[in-house]
Amino acid sequence: MAKKQSAPAPRPKRPPPEKKFAVGGTGIVIWLNTVETDDGPKSFRTVTIAPRRYQDKKTGEWKDSTSFHPNDLPVLIFCLQKSLEFIFTTPLPEHDPDTTEGDDATGDSELPVVS
Repeated sequence: MAKKQSAPAPRPKRPPPEKKFAVGGTGIVIWLNTVETDDGPKSFRTVTIAPRRYQDKKTGEWKDSTSFHPNDLPVLIFCLQKSLEFIFTTPLPEHDPDTTEGDDATGDSELPVVS
């Protein structure tokens, strides 16, 4: 007799993105992540390039493309620039505004926006 398999445990719901920059469905998503360290929680950001979406004509199912059209490139460049500006000008939650020293405890430092 076949052993009945239990359903996999549901994945914990991911918090919403910190910021999105998108035009016409193509763009960038910025995620704020937090990890526990011996020194307490530390935050860092990750960036996802949102894929172009399309509907499969045979199944009607929505899918993510792994490629972009040439006219998507200016949109991606614009969204990347806006994302970089957001990351460089938005402090992480544990950032102390009174601290003027360069690198934080993780060795990461954010570059200034150059005009």
